[in-house]
Amino acid sequence: MAIRSAKEAKMHEIIIKSLASVYESRGASKILTNLEGNNNAVVDGITVDLIVKNPFPMHFKIETETSVKEGEAIAWKSISEKIGTFFLMVPEPLKQEALRIINKNNIKNIRLCYYKIVDNKLKFINLP
Repeated sequence: MAIRSAKEAKMHEIIIKSLASVYESRGASKILTNLEGNNNAVVDGITVDLIVKNPFPMHFKIETETSVKEGEAIAWKSISEKIGTFFLMVPEPLKQEALRIINKNNIKNIRLCYYKIVDNKLKFINLP
């Protein structure tokens, strides 16, 4: 689990809520986040940031500017091995670094999505 500054923790929360809102507007049948604090987004003992059922479950792990690092590969690999395919949401400028970490650690079942801020608005790229 990444240790984030208060500013990054707030950004992480905003990204989760915004992403949940995207899938809510797409008619997802169920959306669970790790923001409620009641283990909503836990699968087989693994915590993810967001689970969307639309109609099949999609699992998301969201990283911020300081959490796309080698140490997070342990969590990514664990999610991949225990849950299966999941979506890793990273800041757009760090997608190459995320790919490098994924390849170096031979992590399978992972799909990259990106976000960036354009005109003070959060924009998601490559969403499933």
